[in-house]
Amino acid sequence: MPIVVRALLIGAWITAGCYAYRPVAQTPMPDAHVRVVFTSATSVTTVGLAGDTVQHTYDGVLEAGGVIQAASADTIALRLGELRTATASIPSVANQIALLPTARVARIEQKRFQAGTTVLVSVAVSALALTAFVVLLTAAIFKGF
Repeated sequence: MPIVVRALLIGAWITAGCYAYRPVAQTPMPDAHVRVVFTSATSVTTVGLAGDTVQHTYDGVLEAGGVIQAASADTIALRLGELRTATASIPSVANQIALLPTARVARIEQKRFQAGTTVLVSVAVSALALTAFVVLLTAAIFKGF
């Protein structure tokens, strides 16, 4: 694999890891990636997308993660990425829609890019790569003598 492709893959990997969930004061706009933390374990009812009207109810949910589809004063429509209970993540809920009552929401955290962390990680990985290169180059030079 060419070195440029490797560098791009490493850069994409580094950038992908430099996001964090940060609390927000107001409900974010539609298409925002969020994590909704409930005041206590709650039941969440979901429906599938377009044409799939089968409802599923999940009990004991503490957190819901996904993308906001719409929000009003009393309800948040969330396209789910995951639902979490005290013990584990609930499988097979991705892309289902959940209507979450805002009265049960303790806080909403929005996924945000962290520029400072990205720079620090990039510098650290670059320094590590440069050190490895110098060590390998030195070893190759001295092995030749």
